[in-house]
Amino acid sequence: MSNLIRTDLPKKRKRGESRVFRLKTFGETGHPAEMNELSFRDNLGKLLEFGHFESSGLMGSWSFQLEVHRQPNPLYVLLFVVEEPIEASLNLRCNHCQYVGDVLSLFLYLPLSLYLCWGNQMICNKKYHFVIPSKETMAAFLKLEGGGYALPEKESLSHLVELQGHILHGFFHSNGFGHLLSLNGIESGSDLTGHQVMELWDRICTGLKARKIGLKDASHKKGMELRLLHGVAKGEPWFGRWGYRFGSGTYGVTQKIYEKALESVRNVPLCLLNHHLTSLNRETPILLSKYQTLSSEPLITLSDLFMFMLHLHSRLPRDNYINSSRNQIISIDSTNCRWSQKRIQMAIKVVIESLKRVEYRWISRQEVRDAARNYIGDTGLLDFVLKSLGNQVVGNYLVRRSLNPVKKVLEYCLEDISNLLPSSNQELITLQNQNPMGKTTNGHNKITRGQVMKDMVYFYRHILMDYKGVLGPIGILNQIGMASRAILDAKYFIKEYNYIRDTSAKTFQLDRGEKLGIFCTILRKCHHHHHQNNEILKTPPQECIVVNKDATMSEVYREAERVFREIYLELRDVVVESVADIGQKKITRVDELMTLNGNRGLVLEGNVGMVMMKCYDDDDDKKKKDRRIECECGAKEEDGERMVCCDICEVWQHTWCVGVQHNEEVPRIFLCQSCDQHLIPLSFLP
Repeated sequence: MSNLIRTDLPKKRKRGESRVFRLKTFGETGHPAEMNELSFRDNLGKLLEFGHFESSGLMGSWSFQLEVHRQPNPLYVLLFVVEEPIEASLNLRCNHCQYVGDVLSLFLYLPLSLYLCWGNQMICNKKYHFVIPSKETMAAFLKLEGGGYALPEKESLSHLVELQGHILHGFFHSNGFGHLLSLNGIESGSDLTGHQVMELWDRICTGLKARKIGLKDASHKKGMELRLLHGVAKGEPWFGRWGYRFGSGTYGVTQKIYEKALESVRNVPLCLLNHHLTSLNRETPILLSKYQTLSSEPLITLSDLFMFMLHLHSRLPRDNYINSSRNQIISIDSTNCRWSQKRIQMAIKVVIESLKRVEYRWISRQEVRDAARNYIGDTGLLDFVLKSLGNQVVGNYLVRRSLNPVKKVLEYCLEDISNLLPSSNQELITLQNQNPMGKTTNGHNKITRGQVMKDMVYFYRHILMDYKGVLGPIGILNQIGMASRAILDAKYFIKEYNYIRDTSAKTFQLDRGEKLGIFCTILRKCHHHHHQNNEILKTPPQECIVVNKDATMSEVYREAERVFREIYLELRDVVVESVADIGQKKITRVDELMTLNGNRGLVLEGNVGMVMMKCYDDDDDKKKKDRRIECECGAKEEDGERMVCCDICEVWQHTWCVGVQHNEEVPRIFLCQSCDQHLIPLSFLP
């Protein structure tokens, strides 16, 4: 990773100085690094300068301590960045790239036929994993030494990226393309919400100037697939809030099918749906009527219903209210102590008033004790009360107690929770609404956040999913079910960070004195016997190289070689020889080229040796490409779903499409329907 560490390092920190960064701003420009370069690799190098270098060797590692919040309880998480060179990878090809199914349309001035499909892009030299371990994966990865956590031996670093269940796990190829593999929020035991983790990941991608990020959407809540729930409600997956759009589908689902399925489900009229449901069960129409009454606007379509329920759920406070009233003073068990309940209550009041006077700031236990001693002389009583008050509710306040991670002392803070305590019943939230005619209803509708979620799950299962069960395959219900299945089969989503498009792929001067930034790519040629007539092979995405304004073309070629060799395995021995599309004109200096080429990016021509071509001609890769896929769902390419091959015609199909359930093993001998039918007459032969 030495090539990513800049020589103009910032001043060394003083010994003992804490490296803590705010999670809320981490990844923004200046937090911690000024990531203002035009290339992913340069911005990554700037960021890693601020990380704590954990280990070297084959797999380098850096860590960042991120502060989630300071109050009411301090919370920190660790972000690891692990560098995985191609030599440490189990597979040369990236399996995640294979199924994204998008065309790299960022790069201008080349024929579309020369662009790479994401799944066929060149092999990169390195991957950079960004990981926030969960408590479980951290426990599995770290070992306890001397009362504190320490990283294991460097050869175990690969175990970190192999573990499943991280709070966050995403990685970048060295060319700026990447994948989000894992994101887990509070429901999975994380201290961070899914929104917090996703915001962090998006800031990192934006700050580093990533090119494209792909993901396989498996997000769910309470058994509901969020890409279906949010798709019906908002017309986009949960990740759509951050700009992720359809990349590819499984089981033959295309973008056109996906969009049509979304449109058909979202626009189902509730009045028509209610008509069908009334004859099948009584509960669903009653629930629909309930939310029609709660809404101040008429709910017309299925999209309106789920959108309103999501909005209502976000507005209501959580159901697990603290079991105390507004005027209650905490009751401490005094059966095993020498003080009466009256003296204990007096001491509690004194401590609360002492905390009020510091205006909700965190102060040490000793400071609280000293302030209370002005009124309570019995230090034993004060010690007993301070010990008992930790994280307890007293009236309208919550007394927070936490260990300061730096000073290693107990601290106390008072938090006003009066706005969280209900006025009467602690389980019900009272809403007064207007009916569709604009008149205020006479009664009140009482509903909890938990009840809204429960009803949402009911609608999800009995309208969107259970179309072959209780409701039966009747008309519109069957159509909803089939469309829902198509939405669920759209699993791969992409976000495109258009930083090159924003610059129009132009050559332009950087604010660095006599330096010039040039976007360029390399057309590869090879004299390998597998590629006759100097066949032009795959073209990598454009990269920005920096040269002097008065540089010679030879210097431009050498800098381009250095950059592309650093990024791609297949270009480790590339030799750039000329500029494409300039005919027989002889160009010796870069300023002459700028005059001739204008502000367009450069297309350079280079040769690649036979050694590097061997990885391009990978046997396993060829076998996959030679697979004949003809599934009844319409799929013609691998999409990441399990497949089975016919032992006679060698045609591959989805196991699900041929009747093999997901929890069943693939049959050892399999015949497709066509071959099976042809074999039936043979059974009658002697």
